[in-house]
Amino acid sequence: MPTRANDAVLEGKSNWLFAGWESLSAAKPEGERQSIKLIAETASQLAAKNIRLVVVVVPLKPRYYESLLPDGSAMSDLVRRRYDRLVTELRTAGVSSPDVRDAFKSVIADKKEVFYRTDFHWTTFAAEATADLVAGMVTAEGPLPGKRGSGAQLGEWINDRHLGDLAANFLAPERKRAIGPEAYVIRTAVKSAAGLLDADPSPVAVVGNSFVQPYFGFPQRLSNRIDRPVALKWNPGDVGPWATLLQYLQSAEFAGNPIKCLVWQFNEAQIQNGPDAVGEWAASSISSADAWRSRMTEAIKNR
Repeated sequence: MPTRANDAVLEGKSNWLFAGWESLSAAKPEGERQSIKLIAETASQLAAKNIRLVVVVVPLKPRYYESLLPDGSAMSDLVRRRYDRLVTELRTAGVSSPDVRDAFKSVIADKKEVFYRTDFHWTTFAAEATADLVAGMVTAEGPLPGKRGSGAQLGEWINDRHLGDLAANFLAPERKRAIGPEAYVIRTAVKSAAGLLDADPSPVAVVGNSFVQPYFGFPQRLSNRIDRPVALKWNPGDVGPWATLLQYLQSAEFAGNPIKCLVWQFNEAQIQNGPDAVGEWAASSISSADAWRSRMTEAIKNR
């Protein structure tokens, strides 16, 4: 039986799973506007230090698999229009933000999935297509500082078969067996790609959640396409984008590394929740918008 929409997992058709914590009916346009105001202020503060902010918003999984939602579940018009609203308002506020749906079109045209069946996350195909789109934005204004040939090398494709996180973390054992594992088509690790591990300075930094962890390939592909090392700071989703960005801005890496571009990744449904969204982020991540703004400003100013 399908779970209710307020449960952790929505069990759809053909054993497709969806995150129950992402409402398909409710949205908070005013919360979105307040968050975009904070994002725009961050972009302005970074620009004063000659750092460009690029905000990458990953679309909601049900946008691409609505026909596989359980019977009776559908996106409301408010949610359906939200991605357009976010990209438009970010750009109107002067924030560089790609339309990730453009990247996904190429994946779909190749008859590949953009999200995993039993997982919250995008596929490596979607992550790499998005990295290509972002790389074009990052390099559009001219060559980046640093050495040519210092970008990450991409590994060979392999299949890594296991349960998706929605199944593994939230379903009862009998449902896990019924849902079953799936093949994750990912790249093998290449030693020279390790961080993003390169000793050379990184002119670009990526900050986000588990969507940009190395397993799905976004930072490696971005590094490969811009041909420069990429710094990476990511946390699990419950830490939230606000606390994660502060962790990076307050780090010695940011203070000592002359980046030219900061790529800040959000999930679509996250932007409606500001730094003070109790119940959305871990308790240690919560702060008022004013306190967050003050810490952000101080970290960038003191760089």
